[in-house]
Amino acid sequence: MVDAKLKEKLAGFLPNREERPSIASVLLPEVQRELNSDPSLARNLRGLFILTVLQKGVRKDEWYLFFRGLNTKPIISQTRPPVPSSKEPPFPVILIEIEDADILKFITGGLTAVSAIANQRVRVMGDLLLAKQLEETFLRSGGPEKAVKYLEKSEGRKKSASKATLSTRRDRASL
Repeated sequence: MVDAKLKEKLAGFLPNREERPSIASVLLPEVQRELNSDPSLARNLRGLFILTVLQKGVRKDEWYLFFRGLNTKPIISQTRPPVPSSKEPPFPVILIEIEDADILKFITGGLTAVSAIANQRVRVMGDLLLAKQLEETFLRSGGPEKAVKYLEKSEGRKKSASKATLSTRRDRASL
């Protein structure tokens, strides 16, 4: 109780820290724009991916990536998309929990799904093969190159982008 009162008093003296947007909130709308411009990049990916974004182990955001199959635009948002009627075959649901910093590495190709799961950098519940298809969709959409370019344009994110590029090159060189 004392700590809370002390923090409250000190808050008036300390400068306000602006909360930076998560990397996911910067990159995932860009991924959606790219996939909407060319829905064939998602090929026949069909499923609802519920992506829980963590920052230092604490839940920060939740994103829904809803892929409905051939030549349909995916829905990527922080709002749960409407699920089609029960007349259609059910959509598989894949739950993914990942640190925000690892999303950048994943989208840029510096962290593969296999190594992320093996090294416990990501937790996946559901169809692992379908989760792997999500990675392939990011790669087909030019994710690595476009993510780095977009981050370089974003304020305050230039260092993260160059670090991701270096780690991507290092990881690819070790293959």
